[in-house]
Amino acid sequence: MTDDPKVYLDYTQKELDDAYEQTIWAPNFEALSADSKKRCVAMRQRLKHSEVSYGPGAEETLEIMPTDKANAPVLLFVHGGRWRPQPDNAFVYFADTVVSAGVHFVAARFSTLDPATRPTRMPDMVAELRRAVVWLSGNAPGFGGDPQRIHLLGHSSGAHLSSVLLTTDWTGMGAPADVLKSGTCVSGMYDLRPVLLSARSSYVKLSPDEEDAFSAMRHLDRVACPITVAYGSKESPEFKRHGKSFADALKAKGLASRELVLEGSNHFEGIRTMMDAGSPLAHAVLSRVTS
Repeated sequence: MTDDPKVYLDYTQKELDDAYEQTIWAPNFEALSADSKKRCVAMRQRLKHSEVSYGPGAEETLEIMPTDKANAPVLLFVHGGRWRPQPDNAFVYFADTVVSAGVHFVAARFSTLDPATRPTRMPDMVAELRRAVVWLSGNAPGFGGDPQRIHLLGHSSGAHLSSVLLTTDWTGMGAPADVLKSGTCVSGMYDLRPVLLSARSSYVKLSPDEEDAFSAMRHLDRVACPITVAYGSKESPEFKRHGKSFADALKAKGLASRELVLEGSNHFEGIRTMMDAGSPLAHAVLSRVTS
């Protein structure tokens, strides 16, 4: 028992901080990370790939691994990593699963939060990723993609950013209102209030209006496509709560959605099941994309 005050729901400050520190719940993180890096090297050796700019910033690029199928659907992947810099660029390790299914795999690069060295804020990240979607809508045919079949997959903080894209009003942004045909959010956060009460507030700085704007749970009226919400059964209790709450809210609104619990997976293992084309996550993603 502890006499420390509760700061959010039934969490003390330490408990809340720990609930957002995924390595506590995933002791194999370093080994998984090293394997992902090796697999990315192998993917880039095996598969055709190119990099294009979608906006004016140096980090606004897309790495495209095309399928051989013409006029094929496009899967845009938004990586995680606490919204922080990810210098290893190790986010194409399951590209072969996607490409082999007849789908173009596109990995988004974008600015990240590192207050000590750069001025980037979350609104900048969201604006960049919106530009990426608009770019794909206008330019997918250039690499054999169907602009009418753009789908989204995000993991961790990338799932949060994906949820913001999925609750974006695209009217007036240069893309069709239904530019995204499906979304899969894996191990994400969908209301930023507890995040801003946790230790992550040391680098995630938002105004009340920004907190509201980037909390997808509060804007379900803007959802225009089916959404799968996935999370691992061995994640922290807070990430499981985020996933279940988001899935429940979508269902309560009568929106096309699915809740997928990735049994036996921690925060980092869940998304890695995309390496297995027969896994529940890969099936959920690709059945939407290829239908």
